Parts: sequence; C-alpha cells; structure tokens
Amino acid sequence: MSEVKLICGDCLEVLPTLETGSVNAVITDPPFGIDFKYNGYKDNPCEYEELMCTFVTQVNRLLHDGYAFVWQAMLQCKNWHKWFPGEYRIFAGLKNFVQFRPIPIQFSWDPIIFWKVGNPKLIPIAGHRDYHIGNTARYVAEKSCGHPCPRPQNTVEYIVNLVTLPSDTILDPFMGSGTTGLACVKLNRNFIGIEISEEYFKIAEKRIKEAQMQLSFL
Repeated sequence: MSEVKLICGDCLEVLPTLETGSVNAVITDPPFGIDFKYNGYKDNPCEYEELMCTFVTQVNRLLHDGYAFVWQAMLQCKNWHKWFPGEYRIFAGLKNFVQFRPIPIQFSWDPIIFWKVGNPKLIPIAGHRDYHIGNTARYVAEKSCGHPCPRPQNTVEYIVNLVTLPSDTILDPFMGSGTTGLACVKLNRNFIGIEISEEYFKIAEKRIKEAQMQLSFL
C-alpha cells in the first residue's frame, strides 16, 4: 500500500521544510486569485501573483525528474507567462457536463498548466494525450463532497497515470477535498497533501482513509 502524509497548514510555510528533489510530480488545484469564497481562506487577487511565484519556485526545487500540473482559471491567462516556466504547456480538462450560464459561449474546459523539471523517465504510450474528459456530472448530482469545487476523479487519475510510475511520490500543496490523494491510493503512488483549511483537511483525511480501508479488503 502506498504511503500517505497529510499536513494541515499553509503550504508556503510547509514547502520550504520538504527535502529538495523529494517528489516525482506535483498535481494540484490552487485558488485562482479571483476572489472565490472559500471557507477559512481569502482568495485575494492582489496577493495572487506573489503566491504563484513563491509556489512555482518551491515546485521547481522539490521536483526530481518529474512534471507539475496546476489547475488555473482562464481569467488569469494574461499572467501565466509571468508565473510559470517559459516552456509551460496547457492540458485541457474537458467537462462532460457544463452548468448552463446566461452567456453566449458555455465554458466547457479548464486550463491545466504543466511543465517538466529535469528528465522524467516515462515510457511513451499510444493514446496518452494532452486532454481528458472529466466526469463532472457526477459531482453536480452529488452536490460535491463538502468542498465547493472538487476536481473530477477520473481526470486526476488520468494525469497520475500519464506522468508517474507506481511507488512514485506525488505532492498536492492545495489538497482541498483530497482528490489527488484518492487517485494516489488507488494507483499505488505515495502521496503528500497539504491543506490550509481545517474543514477541508478533515474532508480529505476522511475520504483518503476510507479509500485505504477499501483497498485493504481487496
């Protein structure tokens, strides 16, 4: 069974304490800097650039021959070149269900910025592409899991399989409801999760423990 380490705290304080080159991938969904209303965290647009620049510096330090995948809001696309490495690319997180809004074009995918550090040793596999269709209808039907914006489990699992190998270590500095941790447990990857909100941390902890218990019965 994979190893799981969960930390309740501010990732900007925790990340500098982790060993350089100690993770094989970073897969995370940070706040977007658009004044979204989270419980226990102020998504201040004025502080977002500093958050991203500090975060990316730590990611590049911690990654050892691996990839970073970071969810973003399209509203911030004009700023990505200031925060992310020059060779970054965009992975399309497509949605199989889009909630209708009174706008002429319905937004149906999320941009996920990704880049590599070093030389990841991965085997090319036919069918591995830079997009995935997430099962977002499920989360609307269930009214989420207590977190306002959980990511589709199947998309996160796809990314985990895309850029890591069994027993690799994946870091999620903005753990939220623990979706990346669930994918790691299911796919036999080690996981380090950091979450600043005690409420969301408890949700993630509960979900990941339940996944570990289910796995132990197999």
